[in-house]
Amino acid sequence: RAAVQTAQQAGIVVTLATARRYCNTSQIANELGLQGPIILYDGAMIVQHPTATILESRPLNAAIGQEAVEILVRHGIQPVVHPNEGLAEEIWTGPAELDNLWIEAYFATYPERMRRMPYETLCAGHPDPLRVVAFTTEEAIQSTLPEISALNCTWTTIKRGSYNCAELTVMDKGCSKASGVLALADALGIPLQKVMALGDNNNDIEMLKTVGWGVAMGQASESVKSVANAVTASNWEDGAAQAIDRYALRCATKSASNSLKRATCL
Repeated sequence: RAAVQTAQQAGIVVTLATARRYCNTSQIANELGLQGPIILYDGAMIVQHPTATILESRPLNAAIGQEAVEILVRHGIQPVVHPNEGLAEEIWTGPAELDNLWIEAYFATYPERMRRMPYETLCAGHPDPLRVVAFTTEEAIQSTLPEISALNCTWTTIKRGSYNCAELTVMDKGCSKASGVLALADALGIPLQKVMALGDNNNDIEMLKTVGWGVAMGQASESVKSVANAVTASNWEDGAAQAIDRYALRCATKSASNSLKRATCL
């Protein structure tokens, strides 16, 4: 938090770019003392914090979402849908017959937001959802990718440390953390070469490649580190604070006379 506050005092815009929803990201933003736009759902939504005002959303076409649901069900995988219904942030899924240990753990965390419905109507008949997600083994996700890749969408796979499983996310074509950063930088009038981003997972790769200075966290995989401009220490060694101090703050100090704003995406 101290590094974030120092960066803000130096005129640097600090934001979050995450796969999470607003209900849990807002807690992190509060802890860091952030006020302003934050990027959620892997770039599918930008929300002003702390007013919880939705600035932009980029939903997945419902027909494509329903196709993704059907692919997952054919492979015996429970689909999870995040509807685009403001910040109510319900979580939709199908009958319990396809639940696994990871799905049970996920819904145990958010029981009040869970809603079950027939697979046939998880996306069909509703407004376009934000994304379709699956939590399962890496092998199970890989088995779906030939069909998922044929859809007109963007998909990512990551290792979900909190649940010790793999996660597949299906979103609107071109939607990513990178697209969210692009939209936010444009809205704030910040050139991309003045943006630094930190990341540690596959869904951060495009963002790290897009910004002016991409920093991989120490715990990141080699595929993430290989696209970064630099590698910092791990989360457990205050790697984000080190990166802010080494790259963002020193750069801001050296060019204090430059009127261009800078941004850091965590």
